[in-house]
Amino acid sequence: MLTDNHQMVNKDDFVSNLDDKEIFEASKKIDISQVTLKIRKVAEISEQEQQRLFEIFNKFKFVILQSEPLLNPQENLLALKIFFGSIIKHKRSDENGIVSVENLGNFTDSTDSNSQLLSASNQMFSMHTDGTYENEPPRVVAMQCIMPSKNGGLSQIVYGESVYEYLMENHFQELQNLLTHTITITRGDQTATRAIFLEKEGRISITFRADSVVSIAMPPEVKKAFNIIKEYVNSPNNQLIFKLKANQILLLDNTSVLHGRTSFPDNEVRKLNRVCFDGISEYSHHLKFGFIPKNKILSS
Repeated sequence: MLTDNHQMVNKDDFVSNLDDKEIFEASKKIDISQVTLKIRKVAEISEQEQQRLFEIFNKFKFVILQSEPLLNPQENLLALKIFFGSIIKHKRSDENGIVSVENLGNFTDSTDSNSQLLSASNQMFSMHTDGTYENEPPRVVAMQCIMPSKNGGLSQIVYGESVYEYLMENHFQELQNLLTHTITITRGDQTATRAIFLEKEGRISITFRADSVVSIAMPPEVKKAFNIIKEYVNSPNNQLIFKLKANQILLLDNTSVLHGRTSFPDNEVRKLNRVCFDGISEYSHHLKFGFIPKNKILSS
């Protein structure tokens, strides 16, 4: 239940969609080959490839796995459980916990009072972390590209650490407010209350979402900081932007990076499979979730 000192956030529009050329020009450049690991199939990944997988994940906070085509590509996605833990099911997931991310036209979620789901549309999906309305958000998000759209549908990433450092350097008081106040995010019958930045054992994690699919309530002390973050993460100048190809899986540290997607034409097909993992496995000790900023202030 929301307390009286919380106010609802206006569900305003975000940055307008740009065409592909403008987006790529605005994007911070990164050599995608640095974060791309080529393998035959996940079930046959070698020890050396495992080591490289963890190295890339810990350094860049996301990995692009590029595999050979399979008759059943979902095999690769489900085989990741051994490294990244149990699958966290979604209301729209199938029996294996896989959610189909594709344009379903006028699809609506009967369990949710909100309108069309962004992930089931061709609309832009603003920057966010997954599971903000869950008590335990997933630590790892995997998105497998089955068919990319010809135009648009670009993947976007923003580092939580860059958001933290930006606030530290330019809005110090607002950052302090974020560390001492919580926000509440609700979607249908799911709701969670936490601070946007959480510190545990010297590492910081971020959870953030601001769109029309969720309802957000926060104390007045946090509203300015929230809007600063919203503007920062949705600016292409602060994003890493690239296009996933068929047979590639994008693995994200959901505690360290925000992700989003540009819009694509309604008459084009774009299909991904999405799975969320809890990050608890026999390989957990190899994974470093969250981030350690250059300068850090801790909540009291």
